[in-house]
Amino acid sequence: MVSWMYLELARRNLKRQRMRTLLAIIGIIIGVMTISSVGIFGNSLKMSTIELFQDVANEIVIYPSFPDGYNSIDHQTLRIIDKMADIKIAIPVKSESGLITLGKKKAYVTIYGLEEDGVKELFDLKSGSVSLAGNNVVVGSILAEKFNLRVGSKIGLENHSFRVAGILEEKGRSFDINPDRGIIISERTFDTLYSGEYEMVIVKTVSIDNVEEVSKTIKDVINKRETKIRVWEMKNILESINRAFTYISRFLMAIAGISLLVAGVSILNIMLMSAIERTKEIGVMKAIGASRKEIMLIFLLETLILGAIGSSIGGFLSILGGYGIDLIILKSTKYIFIPKTALYVMEGVVFGLGVSIISGLYPAWKASNLEPIEALRYE
Repeated sequence: MVSWMYLELARRNLKRQRMRTLLAIIGIIIGVMTISSVGIFGNSLKMSTIELFQDVANEIVIYPSFPDGYNSIDHQTLRIIDKMADIKIAIPVKSESGLITLGKKKAYVTIYGLEEDGVKELFDLKSGSVSLAGNNVVVGSILAEKFNLRVGSKIGLENHSFRVAGILEEKGRSFDINPDRGIIISERTFDTLYSGEYEMVIVKTVSIDNVEEVSKTIKDVINKRETKIRVWEMKNILESINRAFTYISRFLMAIAGISLLVAGVSILNIMLMSAIERTKEIGVMKAIGASRKEIMLIFLLETLILGAIGSSIGGFLSILGGYGIDLIILKSTKYIFIPKTALYVMEGVVFGLGVSIISGLYPAWKASNLEPIEALRYE
C-alpha cells in the first residue's frame, strides 16, 4: 500500500511538468531506438554476409607445401584423400594460363581442368549444360559477357576448336577457384594440351561439423613423414566474418549510445530542477515524518517511470527502425524476426533503464539530504 502511494506521488510529480517529462521520454526513446536498431541491422548484415559463404563452409582447400619444396599434388596423394571417411567429394584442380581466340579477338585466360561432377558441385549454371565431353567447354560469366559468348559459340585454344556447352553464374571473389574470367575443360582434355600435376584439391565434407576432424586426418596422414601439403578450412572465413561483424556492431551501438547518454543528462537536469522547485514541499514531507529513504525512493521512482516508458516505446520502435534499415539497405527483412533481434531490443531497453536510474541518483540523493528547516524557509 505504501509503495503504491510513493508510485502515485512520483506519477503526480511528473504530470505537473508535462513538457519536461515528454522531452525526457522522447530523448530516451531516440537513444534506445538508435542503439537497438543499429544492433539489429548489424546482426542482419552479418547474417546476410555469412549466408554468402555458407555453401563453402564445409570446404577444405588443400595446397602443395611450397616452403617445403612441393609445387603440386600427385595422383597418389589424391587417391589417399579420396578414400578417407566423412568426405562427400574430393575435387582435384589443374590450371594453366592459355591464349584463346574468338574470331579476330585474342586473350589470355585461366584454363581449369576439372571433371563434370566437380563443376556441378562448385558452381551454379546460368545457361546450357556442364557437359565437358569431346571438345565442349564451360566458360565464366564475365568472360562470356566480355566477348558476347553464347551456348554453341566457338573458341580457339592451342590450335584446337572448342564449343561452349555452358555458361556459369558469376561467383565473385573466392578463396578456392574463380572461373568468372576463365574456361573449364575436362581433365583428360587438359592433359592433352598441358602437362603437370594437380594445383589444389577441394574437399567437401559430409557435414560442417566434421570439417576440423577431416582436416586433421588429412594433415596427419599426408604429412606423416614430411610436410607435403597445406590445408585451409573455409570454415575459418565464417568465423573471421562473425568476429569482425560482432566488433563492428558493438562499436556502432556504442556510438549510438551517446544519444542515450545525452538523454541521461537531460533527465539529470530535469530532476535537479524538480528538486530545487520542490524544496519547500520536501521540507514539509520531512517535517511530517518522511525519511531520507522515502524521499529518495520517490525521486528514483520518477526516473524509473521516465526510463520504463521511454525504453518500452523505444524498444518497440527499434524493431520498426531495424525493419526499415534492412529493407532499404539489404533489400531483405528475413533476419528481423529471429531470437537475436529480441536480444538487441532487450539490450537497448536495459541500457535505457540503467541510464535513467543512474541519472536520477544524484538528484534523489540531493533531495533526500535537504534539511527540513532550511527547506521550509526556501522561497
